[in-house]
Amino acid sequence: MSITRITTVARTLTLAAMLGVSALGTATVANAQSATSISAQDATFLDGMADEGITFTTPGAGVELAQHICGEFGDGASFEEIAAEGLENSSLSAYDVGYLIGGSVAVYCPWYTDELPV
Repeated sequence: MSITRITTVARTLTLAAMLGVSALGTATVANAQSATSISAQDATFLDGMADEGITFTTPGAGVELAQHICGEFGDGASFEEIAAEGLENSSLSAYDVGYLIGGSVAVYCPWYTDELPV
């Protein structure tokens, strides 16, 4: 197996492990943990996702996924590559995957805004 293939498999497995996404309900996930365990930045991201009906198995999983998305951009992945992984490893719609990527960039790594489609 080539290094590129190993990296791609590792990215996919990491995304699958962190993507504990559920489309069940719009409960505010920030309330699932105490206010002291998540930052205001995390709460902004999680509340924004919950407003669209995107929830996570735990708030920490949502934050880790957002940071993973930023890391993927940092590793040179394109929006299309990250979106394809999200579609393959979740039950989210294309719109929701795009929203998740856009929200991750907006909150955690706005320097990658130019990588997002217009």
